[in-house]
Amino acid sequence: MSIIFDTITMNNEIKHNLAELGFSENEAKVYMALTVLGEAKASEIGKKADLPRTTVISILERLKSDNFITTHLYRGKTYYWIESPKTIANMLSHRVEIADNLNLLLTNLYREEAHFPVAKIYDTKSKIKNEIEKMIVGSKRNSIVYTIDTPESGNYAKIFTENSEETIMSLKKKRDIITHTLVPHGSFRGISSLKVEKRNIKLKELPEGINFSGSLWIIGNEIVHFSGKPPFLVTIRHEDIVKGIKAMFDFLWNISESKN
Repeated sequence: MSIIFDTITMNNEIKHNLAELGFSENEAKVYMALTVLGEAKASEIGKKADLPRTTVISILERLKSDNFITTHLYRGKTYYWIESPKTIANMLSHRVEIADNLNLLLTNLYREEAHFPVAKIYDTKSKIKNEIEKMIVGSKRNSIVYTIDTPESGNYAKIFTENSEETIMSLKKKRDIITHTLVPHGSFRGISSLKVEKRNIKLKELPEGINFSGSLWIIGNEIVHFSGKPPFLVTIRHEDIVKGIKAMFDFLWNISESKN
């Protein structure tokens, strides 16, 4: 009695799960019948599922078009063959991959004409490097990138190799991008003057007592905040937020001491 009860419970659970995947009640009956039979003619499946043959054939063709089952002819008769149950997992996994890819692609288009706010997070060195490179390549020529940096924290060194950092500088140079950078009070002495000149940076020191950790960029219509410990980058595209941060940057720039 217990075995029969367990079987009924399991079958009900399978039907429930198939329904969650979009199967109708009759589609679930046909699919479960063929799963048990493995391979069978439509009449045999109909008998097992307790459904009319014509209904079963219609359902079998739909399941075939969705790649849940396959068919072959033998002596003029069509036999239906159930694919491995793993097929469902593989199909859904593939759909998840497609959905994830679409999410990445569509995020950049989502309400773009309406300048709808967007925030993104990156937490690996490669993704951070790629995102920064993409932002620089997408920047207007002769534009200005506004940054607040803490040189001694080594955020860039933790994310970029020396070669990849040179690539970033080369991209900026090709697009005639200038950087206006604020650094904490007293930190300029630890910065190579050759690097400052080479990288086309206008640099100022913040007044004493204003502390800052991490690296903040205002580039185009986005704010970028990142750190190398651990690697973490956030980008925000929101017109009012960007304007507000830019206003604070301008205030700090005006009260800071020029170093070049």
